[in-house]
Amino acid sequence: MSKEITIAVMGQPNVGKSTLFNVLTGRNVHVANWPGVTVERHEGWRDYRNRRLHFVDLPGIYGLSASTLEEVIARSYLVSGGPDVVLVLVDSTIPERTMYLALEVLELFPKTIIVLTKSDLAHPQGIHINPHVIERKLGVPVVMVSAATGQGVNELLETIVRVSESIIGRRNPLKIDYDELEPFIRSVEEIVSKTSLAKDFPIRWAAIRLLEGDIDLESRLRKRGEEEALRKIAGIREEIRSILRQRPEEVFAQKRFNYLMDIVRESIARIEKTKMGVHERFDKIIMHPIMGPIISFLILLILFTVVFTINTGFPFNILLDSMGLSDAASIVEEYSLAGLMDKAISLLGEYIAYTLEGSPEWFVSLVVDGIIGGVGAVLVFLPLIFLIALMLAILEDSGLAPRIAVSLNYLLNKIGLSGHAVFPMTLSLGCNVPAVMATRATPNYRERIRLILTIPFIPCQARLIVILAFASALTGLGSVALVLFSYIGAFLVFAFISKLLITYDRRKGLYEEPELLLEIPPLHKPLPKVIWWLTWDSVRHFLKKAGTIIFLVTVIAWAMLYYAPSLEPAVEPGDSIGAGIAKIFAPLLYPLGLNYDQAWMIAYALIIGFLAKEAVVGTLAILAGTSSASEAIRVIGLSDPQIAGLTMFSVLYVPCLATLAVIYSESRNLKLTLIAIAIMLSVAYLVSLVTYSIIALFS
Repeated sequence: MSKEITIAVMGQPNVGKSTLFNVLTGRNVHVANWPGVTVERHEGWRDYRNRRLHFVDLPGIYGLSASTLEEVIARSYLVSGGPDVVLVLVDSTIPERTMYLALEVLELFPKTIIVLTKSDLAHPQGIHINPHVIERKLGVPVVMVSAATGQGVNELLETIVRVSESIIGRRNPLKIDYDELEPFIRSVEEIVSKTSLAKDFPIRWAAIRLLEGDIDLESRLRKRGEEEALRKIAGIREEIRSILRQRPEEVFAQKRFNYLMDIVRESIARIEKTKMGVHERFDKIIMHPIMGPIISFLILLILFTVVFTINTGFPFNILLDSMGLSDAASIVEEYSLAGLMDKAISLLGEYIAYTLEGSPEWFVSLVVDGIIGGVGAVLVFLPLIFLIALMLAILEDSGLAPRIAVSLNYLLNKIGLSGHAVFPMTLSLGCNVPAVMATRATPNYRERIRLILTIPFIPCQARLIVILAFASALTGLGSVALVLFSYIGAFLVFAFISKLLITYDRRKGLYEEPELLLEIPPLHKPLPKVIWWLTWDSVRHFLKKAGTIIFLVTVIAWAMLYYAPSLEPAVEPGDSIGAGIAKIFAPLLYPLGLNYDQAWMIAYALIIGFLAKEAVVGTLAILAGTSSASEAIRVIGLSDPQIAGLTMFSVLYVPCLATLAVIYSESRNLKLTLIAIAIMLSVAYLVSLVTYSIIALFS
C-alpha cells in the first residue's frame, strides 16, 4: 500500500496557484467547503514513486495575521497537524512582493518548500533569481517551476518526497533575529509557556504573534480564562510602543521586511532591456531559416574553440603542428589548463610518494595512484567544466542561447529532437560530462532521457586522441579517412539510436512531439553576478554529485590493477585482477581476427579506457613496451581492418567513468545507467564487427 503525503499549497492571490495545482493533480480534484464556512476546499491526488500525494489548495492570502476568514482557515489548517509539507508559492516576476508570506509560514511550519512560479517569464522580463542563495539563507528547498512549460514539476515532486521524509529541509521553524525586540519576545515566551497555547503552537511564534496583537490568539486565551497572561502581554506591548515610538506590529513587519530585502539583494538581479530596434534587427538575422543556423554554428564554433584551446590546446595545437611548428604546438599543450593541472597532480603525487618513503608499498600506491589519482580524475575535468559553464552562462544570460536553440530547432526536429539538444550535442564534442549535465535544460522528460542515452555516442576530445593514435598507424589517405569515418559513423549512430528510442516511445504511448518551449528574453550585456551564479551552480553540481562517484570507483579500479588474483601485488600488468578480467573477455574480440595475446591486451586497454578514454593509448604503449601508441599497434600486429574496427569500438563504447557517474547523478536511476552501458557496449561491438568485416572483405 502506497504511503500518503499531504501537501498544503499556499500563496498570495494571482501567483499562479490554481494553474500549478491543476498541473500537479492532473485535474484529479475534489471540491467541497471548509468545515463551518462557505469557502471552497479544493483537494487533488497524484501517484508518484509509490507515494500517494494529497494536495490541499488553501485560500489565497497575504499573511497569517488571521484578520480575514481565508487567513484563519489557512493558519488553522497549518497548526492542525494536517499537512506533512507546505508549498509556499512566490511569483518569480514580483518576488519582493510575494515572498513575505513565505517568511511568516517558515516561522510557524518548518517542512516548507518555496516554489518560484512563472519562472519562464522571469528572464524575459530581465529578472534573474538564484534559488541556491535563498535556500542557503532560509534553510529550505527552493524550486523554480513553470506550469506553462512543465519545467521544474518533476523536481518539485521529488523535493516533496524528500522533505516529507526529512532527508532535506528544516527541522525547526525559522528564527528571525528581531534585534531590540528579542528581550520582549523572551519575556512573552515565558508567559506563553505557562498557558494552553504552548500545546497548540510553537512558543516563539505564539509570543511574536501576541506581541503583534493577534486577535485569534488573544481570543483563545480569553475563552480559556487566561486573562492574567493577556494583561502581562498587553503591558509588554505598551512598553515597546513607549520605547520605540511605534506599534509592535509595525516594528515586527519592518524587521521582517528588512530580513527579506537582505535575501533579495543577494539572490535577485535585474537588467534593463535593450532598445527594441537593435533587438529586432538581430532577431531577424538569427531567426532567418538559412542565415540563422550558419550564424549559430559560427558562434558555437568560435566559443568552443576558445574554450578547448584554453583547456587542452586543441585544436590550436593541431593547426600549429600542421604548419610545421611542432615546438609551439607542444608548448600550447603543455601550458594549457589541463596540461598545468596534470603537471600539478603529477608533482603532488611525486611529493607524497617521497614523504611516504619507507611506508608499505601497497599503502604508497593506494595514496598516490588510488586516492590522488581519484582526486586527479575529478580535478582534471574541473577547468573544462568551469569554462564551459562560464560560456553557457554568458550565452544564457545575454539572451543568445534561446535564439541559437530556435534557429537550429528545425534541423533537429528531423531526428525527433528539439533546439534544446543543441548545447548538449555541441558540448559532447569537447566532453560528454558537461553535455549530459546540460540536458537539464530540456523540459520534455522523454526527450531528456533519449539525449542522456545517445549523447555519449558523440566523440569527445578524449576519444579524438584515441582516433588519432589508431589513425597514425595507417599510411597515406587511410589515416585521414579513418578520422572522418569515425566522426561520420558516430553521428549516424547517434541519429539512428535516437530514431529507435523514438519508435519505442511511440509504441509505448510515451512519445511527445518535440517542442521548443522558450521565452525569448531581451538581448543585454551579461551581468557578472548572474554569470557567477549560473557557473558555480554547474561546477558545484559536478563536484558534489559526480566527483564522489568518480573518486570511489577510481580507488576500486586501482585495487583491481594493483593486486593479482592471489591478492598479492601484481608483478606485471598482465598478472593483475584487471588483466584476468580482460582475458575472460578476450574471446569476444576473436571475431575481429585477433589471436589470444592480441585480444587480451586490447581488452585490457579497453577496460582501462573505461576509467578515462585517453588511457587506452598509454596502456597499449605500456603493454607493447613502446614509447608511442602507433608503434605499439604495429608491435601488437594489428591489420588495417582490425585498426578500423577497434577504432569504432573505442569511439562508441562507454566514454569514461565520469560520464557514467554523471548519467547516474542526473537521472538518479541505476536501471537507466545500466541500460545506457548495455546500449553503448552492444552498439559499439556490432559496429566494430561490421566495420572490420566490410574493410576486410575489400582489402
